[in-house]
Amino acid sequence: MKIILLPLFYFGLLFGQDSLKVEIDPCSDPLLILARKNGIKAVGVINIFKYRKLVKACEKQGGELVVQQIELQDFERDYRKSKTMASWTSTYSVCVFIIMTYYFIGLGTATE
Repeated sequence: MKIILLPLFYFGLLFGQDSLKVEIDPCSDPLLILARKNGIKAVGVINIFKYRKLVKACEKQGGELVVQQIELQDFERDYRKSKTMASWTSTYSVCVFIIMTYYFIGLGTATE
């Protein structure tokens, strides 16, 4: 019995079915879809290295236009948000700069 099973086992290993090699399109990865939809800042810090690899792989496969669209949309979104002082930090820094300017102008005029 061992004599029959041993050659069957080896022939099964030698002539076994090849594994399916499915090429996955890196441009359709969920991480790139998230970046296209919500911007690059939506990609978490943990996934940023994976995002960079996907961008390089997408560019190699001819998806330069997809990557350019993601970067352009992110740039335009940042440009629109930067038109207004929307956060506490930017408002605070402008106020501090104005106070310091008035202080030094007053200091300069008081000593003369």
